[in-house]
Amino acid sequence: MVREIRVPCWNTKEPTVVDKKVQIIPWTKEQMMEVFKSFDKDGDGRLSKEELKAAFKKFGSRWSSFRAWRAIWHADANKDGFISIDDEIGELTSYALKCGYKL
Repeated sequence: MVREIRVPCWNTKEPTVVDKKVQIIPWTKEQMMEVFKSFDKDGDGRLSKEELKAAFKKFGSRWSSFRAWRAIWHADANKDGFISIDDEIGELTSYALKCGYKL
C-alpha cells in the first residue's frame, strides 16, 4: 500500500510542507515474533500483560491495554495469565497479525 503523507521541508528559504509518497507494508510473522521476544524484559521465557502492553505500543496500538488483554485471552492455552515464548507465541502472533499493524 502506498500512502501520501505531508512532511515539513526545511531545505528551502522558507519552511514549507510537501506531499511525499511512502510505502506502508504489513509486519511479517517473523518480524512480529522478534518484537514480542524482545519485550521479555525479565528473561523468564514468557510475556506478562505489561510486557505485551509495551509490545503493542511499539506496533502503534492506541489501546495497548485492551490488546494485551485480548492477546492473553486468544493465545494463553494453559490459562496461567502469561504467553509462553516457546509454546504460545505462534497464537499471539496470529492474533496480532489479524489486528493489521503496518511498518
